[in-house]
Amino acid sequence: MSSTTGVGSGSCGHLASDTNPNFFSLACGGLYVGGAGVGVPLPFTVPDNGTSTSHVSSCAGTCLTFTAADAAEAGGNRCAGGSNHNGSCTTNADCPGGKCNFLKCTKAGCLFGPPLPLPNGSHLSAATSTCVINTVSADGSGTGDCSTGVITNFNLPLSSNIFLAGDLMSMRCSGGSTPGAGCAAGGGCGTVTPGSCPGGTCVNDTGRCTDTGAACCSDADCSVSATCETGACSGGTNNGKGCITSADCPGGGKCKTFIQPCPICEPTTNKCNGGPNDGLACTPVSSPSNNDFPTSHECPPNTSLSIGSLPIAFVLNTGTVTKTAVNLTDQANVFCGFCKNKTTNAFRNPAVACNTNADCTAFTGFTSCGQRTSGAFTADDVARTIVATGVAVGPIVTGGPAQPQTLVSIFCIPPTFSAAVDAAADLPGPGMTALQGTTVMSP
Repeated sequence: MSSTTGVGSGSCGHLASDTNPNFFSLACGGLYVGGAGVGVPLPFTVPDNGTSTSHVSSCAGTCLTFTAADAAEAGGNRCAGGSNHNGSCTTNADCPGGKCNFLKCTKAGCLFGPPLPLPNGSHLSAATSTCVINTVSADGSGTGDCSTGVITNFNLPLSSNIFLAGDLMSMRCSGGSTPGAGCAAGGGCGTVTPGSCPGGTCVNDTGRCTDTGAACCSDADCSVSATCETGACSGGTNNGKGCITSADCPGGGKCKTFIQPCPICEPTTNKCNGGPNDGLACTPVSSPSNNDFPTSHECPPNTSLSIGSLPIAFVLNTGTVTKTAVNLTDQANVFCGFCKNKTTNAFRNPAVACNTNADCTAFTGFTSCGQRTSGAFTADDVARTIVATGVAVGPIVTGGPAQPQTLVSIFCIPPTFSAAVDAAADLPGPGMTALQGTTVMSP
């Protein structure tokens, strides 16, 4: 069985507080992170066209048991780097000088989805934007019902490698033979590398003023009453003007980012823009729905930008999933406890998950159990319960048409121990995502 993410739309859940049963909607196709102190505009967009394939190991009536599919069963693998770059592969031996990216399988070592850009569009915060590469850390498994399409507790543990990349391209080529390529000189935004963009123009890809929409590198480039933001409204009454979120784009506009924390696989040239494989061939995976897409594992971030990997207990369901925060000795409304110093709010490194202070008694200086900030995802209220609503459509018939599906997961995110990233994303804390797409059963 293969599940493929699509472009999300509508609501796939909500937050409840102690006084309001539904004060904040959770969007389909979105990724939410952190407590009530999160400083990053949410949600992040989950890339579409990410396919994960599992193997039906047994069938009793309409009940299915899923186990992990390996790279050969799932197919779709591609070499990254080396003499067979962008070629098909099954093992690393097929990629001399490079490696085989296992793109659709669900065994340990397989990649989960395309590279995930997490741009921080808050004012003056682009430097804390990250790129995430998710790798399956243990073989996936779960159960389902082919008559209803229900998927129950598909356990797919992930290792999320975080790359603190900021904005990789402050200036990009428009038109010519190298559209989308980075063209900034050593001075960054506002400087142009001589000879770049043959047949085209090197344009500002950093920001726009909130009043006129003029290209800008900093607030100093805008009027006194305006700011330079790393997004621009597409449509609506503020079309072309700088924005932080789509709320800044009334009239149906959408705020589109200029931040590329992951290298881009340019969809017209099929070449990597940015990263160690800049200029090499690639196959776009996700759609160019925003300026931080499409991404591809053939266009990885520089390894030097990694700040480490986080273990994520990722469990997917098509039903309704809830997680309720608890009141601990030193902190109320805790979804995800980790051992910390209650005075400094510093967390033990390496992180230690906990349920009560008793779980932390062995860690001198970190004897309190809690998360960075109470609640989840917004400061509108202090969340008590996260509700994620999946969707199953059946029957799923072998060789039959793809059926719509929404898989949801609520999980805990440990601290990254990057002060800037943890402050922006308010980590450690909860996470939630709703993967809206389709599923199909192949013979």
